[in-house]
Amino acid sequence: MLSISRRHLFPLLAAPLAAASAPNDFSFALIGDRTGSAQPQIYSRVFREVILSDPAFAVTIGDAIEGLDDAKAPAQWAEMQALWATAKFPLRHTPGNHDIWSDSSAALFAQRAGHPPQHSWVYQNTLFVILDNSRTEALAPSQLAFLEKTLAANPSCHPKMVFVHKPFWIPQVAVRSADFDLHRIAKRHGVTHIFSGHGHQFVHLESDGIHYTEIGSSGGSVDRGLLRGEGFRQGWFYHYFLLKVQAGHVNITVRELPPPHGLGRTFRLEQWTAAGPQFDPGDPPASDRPRL
Repeated sequence: MLSISRRHLFPLLAAPLAAASAPNDFSFALIGDRTGSAQPQIYSRVFREVILSDPAFAVTIGDAIEGLDDAKAPAQWAEMQALWATAKFPLRHTPGNHDIWSDSSAALFAQRAGHPPQHSWVYQNTLFVILDNSRTEALAPSQLAFLEKTLAANPSCHPKMVFVHKPFWIPQVAVRSADFDLHRIAKRHGVTHIFSGHGHQFVHLESDGIHYTEIGSSGGSVDRGLLRGEGFRQGWFYHYFLLKVQAGHVNITVRELPPPHGLGRTFRLEQWTAAGPQFDPGDPPASDRPRL
């Protein structure tokens, strides 16, 4: 049981989501990595924009704290919880390698997030499954078993979405290989979207009707790409997702931060393919002048 003070500080993390069976008509936000050399003010700006979008709830893709140190982790979680408590909507958290690195940090994650590292829920008629590969690259057999069992128990839900921090699927999906367990399970049970983070780079691929997406940085450093001379066209920019679910359709808007952290470019997920942006990333509105 949470103490009274913790209930007061983090009421939103433990708040239940809506019951199943209602027709889909809602929006939620997906927030990328905060840490891995966290950049000042980026994540707080992202979270402020998410609050203004008024989603039903938000999901984080992992690496909320810098972590990797048992002594410092409680204070780092407290800092994040103070920020999250400013929202009026619930949050669910995908565990990243900066969040969980040991058994004790896994217990702390469950306590501070308000739910286990692996879990699922149904909102209206949409199924959400969060898996844990914080201490592995691919998914452990126990995680795959949890996924299969959860999907099998919710056959009528549509769409179905899976969240897992490390995008171990990129090499296989990039060459259109279906020869890995996650894809076989997802295809068999009608999963529509698989989301990851970890790399701080925006990536969108599609295979057998399943959208595989690595949301890039919502605060973690993008220097790895910039130092190679890469930038927006290669997926190195600060952003978050707003997702609108209506009936069985999911419309995903990618929102880059405005100046000074970006150009504020906004586009649909399907406008970005394996070849990069299928639109003009020069942001014409920045140079266009209003006409009389």
